Amino acid sequence: MTTARALLASYQARTGSPVEVVRDALAAITTDNPGVNAWVHIAAETARSAAAASAARWERGTPQGALDGVPVAVKDLLAVMGQPMRRGSEAYPPDFVPVEDSPIVARLREAGAILLGKTATPDAGCKLDTSSLVHGITRNPFDTALTAGGSSGGSAAALALGHVPVAIGTDGAGSIRVPASYCGVFGMKPSIGRIPAPVGPFWPHAVTGPMTRTVLDTALVWNVVTRPDARDPYALPYAETDWVAEARRGVAGLRVALATSFHGRNATPEIAAGLERAALALSQAGAFVIRREPDWPCDPLTAFMVFWRCMYAQSVAMMPPEQAALIDPAVKRAVAASAGISRADLQRAMTERDALASAMARFHQDYDLLLCPVMPCQPWAAGRAAPAPFAEDDWSWCPFTYLFNMTRQPAASVPAGKDDSGMPVGVQIAAAYGRDDLVLRAALVVEQRV
Repeated sequence: MTTARALLASYQARTGSPVEVVRDALAAITTDNPGVNAWVHIAAETARSAAAASAARWERGTPQGALDGVPVAVKDLLAVMGQPMRRGSEAYPPDFVPVEDSPIVARLREAGAILLGKTATPDAGCKLDTSSLVHGITRNPFDTALTAGGSSGGSAAALALGHVPVAIGTDGAGSIRVPASYCGVFGMKPSIGRIPAPVGPFWPHAVTGPMTRTVLDTALVWNVVTRPDARDPYALPYAETDWVAEARRGVAGLRVALATSFHGRNATPEIAAGLERAALALSQAGAFVIRREPDWPCDPLTAFMVFWRCMYAQSVAMMPPEQAALIDPAVKRAVAASAGISRADLQRAMTERDALASAMARFHQDYDLLLCPVMPCQPWAAGRAAPAPFAEDDWSWCPFTYLFNMTRQPAASVPAGKDDSGMPVGVQIAAAYGRDDLVLRAALVVEQRV
């Protein structure tokens, strides 16, 4: 399937039809999904009906909104009215069907998008691999022996296979950016509050956002999903923005810091080569690239683990005991580890989180952007939450993503070529809190030049 922008242009020119697009998408899913396991629910009949209604609107010249007729996949941590929601967990019954859309889904529906179905997630998004007791293992479309990343691995795989031009993910520690990197698509974690989301146990670390195969498709979707929703009391003040125009402003004169390691954890040569390609592209487009790792006031891992464990403990505490007994072992281990966390530990973690956010705010006074790895290595065997020899609950080996959830900054994974085996290589671009526009501008340059 082509990009969302190309689909919309074809509808406008009457050279394409949402009916044909949905028909072809459903056929491709039937062929591809058994080997990859990206999709966990297909709303085939409602999608066909929505496509017919969209086609009729385009024929009349009255499209419903900016995404009328664009098929979209939604990660199964988010509610889609009328579609089942398991959250990748045995703890949620198979017959549970939400009666209300999540905020991002509501904006998509209002804009005429076709909600094609739900994509795989581990239980409550608990892993950097997309595997669950409910749906099994989601595999990388480039090599099905390898992980697609997590926890939005189903959305990334569906994009990489061309089933949809837009897939929605969530990101509480890297869950949009990691699978985007490993599946060769564009995935951006917005600033906290940029895209409204319902507040829950994982706020203020977790966000929702679109994943696409191009930067401008993400910008197009942002024009829709950044609109207000009263269910998020912490949303940033809304100002109507043409994110497509913002992305096209280029990087001339911007100051970019290039870091290939955090806290002594270095990227592999394949990742480092991708960073060099991205740095060259930005430099050739007029940016000033300087090699510089931020000065960290503390190691964020200790604080992150406090938050991670407490968030899952709070989530499980909201369940009745018989439901909590069915959660994934990874979640059970996080909840068990939370028992040793004191009030002093939590207060210390909050203080360290604030110190990290302040340090990055100061850093971005000197550097507009930070170019760094998404992950320190390429994908590992599917079905494991970490590469050997690391334990599956060990986060020490991958320090590059969760930091930006703690500091609330925007950060994106951008494709930057492939390694010698043909696997995609992603690089990460981050900017100061609220400067999502700078990330989009730099990402578009890398996309166009690498």
